[in-house]
Amino acid sequence: MQRIAAWLAAAVVVTIIFASVYLTLQHTGREAVNNAPAAAVALQLQQIGSDPAGGPHLELTKDSGTFVMLYGPDNKPIYSTVTLHGDVPNLPPGVLDTTRAGGTDAITWQPEPGLRLAVVTGYAAGKVVVAGQSLTPFENADKFTQLVIAGGWLTSMLVLAAASTFTLVIRGRGKADRTTGRPGGD
Repeated sequence: MQRIAAWLAAAVVVTIIFASVYLTLQHTGREAVNNAPAAAVALQLQQIGSDPAGGPHLELTKDSGTFVMLYGPDNKPIYSTVTLHGDVPNLPPGVLDTTRAGGTDAITWQPEPGLRLAVVTGYAAGKVVVAGQSLTPFENADKFTQLVIAGGWLTSMLVLAAASTFTLVIRGRGKADRTTGRPGGD
């Protein structure tokens, strides 16, 4: 019974370690996805008051790079580098209001099923700057991380189970050898 309790304790500790590693990697990766949109927002906030530069209009897809949108006080888009099915997408008004109240915001936005975006917002001079990018590359990398972590955890559990079984068998042989009077070893 004591061996089973020790094995269970080891299994719990190993599980906590692998879970902590995964959660740390997942959180760090998700936060890193905000870096490019945050830089784009900072750049646009410095340029508020000048005419936005005309640029290509990208269609929002799972492979979209960084995009920028500028919203006026009436929550209507003033400028956008992206479209969704040919129209400028509208960020939910609550996000724009939260940005106006707090100065910045960072969210995950899903304008349609299957299209998830990391979005960072900033507020200045009555306007809200929105920048974002697709989460698909991060989510694909996260799936790989999940597989690696799960494989490591499963391997660790198998090693713990094998070591525990080996210990029980060796101890059982030692007890049997003592009761029969034969020397242990073979």
